[in-house]
Amino acid sequence: MRMRRFVATLTAATVTTFGAVAIAPAPAQAATGWDLTGTPGDVAGAWAYGTWWWSGGRLYVEVKVKDTKSDGYAAVVSLTASYNDGGTRTEGVGNSSGAGKTVTKEFNFAGNVTRITGQECLVNNNTSCINLSSGRIY
Repeated sequence: MRMRRFVATLTAATVTTFGAVAIAPAPAQAATGWDLTGTPGDVAGAWAYGTWWWSGGRLYVEVKVKDTKSDGYAAVVSLTASYNDGGTRTEGVGNSSGAGKTVTKEFNFAGNVTRITGQECLVNNNTSCINLSSGRIY
């Protein structure tokens, strides 16, 4: 009993002297949808779409890539993030699962990201996603 009273008194004295600080994490922002359909980054046979949201000072992007055409090509999306310090980062999501299938992947980017663009493309063994137009995601 004495020990409990001592701990309670010590705790109260510490809080009174130094103050109690409780920091709750910032709530996550509601997700915002994006879709490359109808943008310069749109390509027939692939559909790239998803959501983005801020949480903990970072930008999260969920990417879904659907192969919409039975043509033997894999559907791919390439994302490029630009940062306020001049840096860039490129990520990609490929879907070789076949027509009608969707692949989902999530990325997170540093808080100084200023823009993210995306490019859909179709690839097989002899092609790549280079120098295509892009659409804005964030």
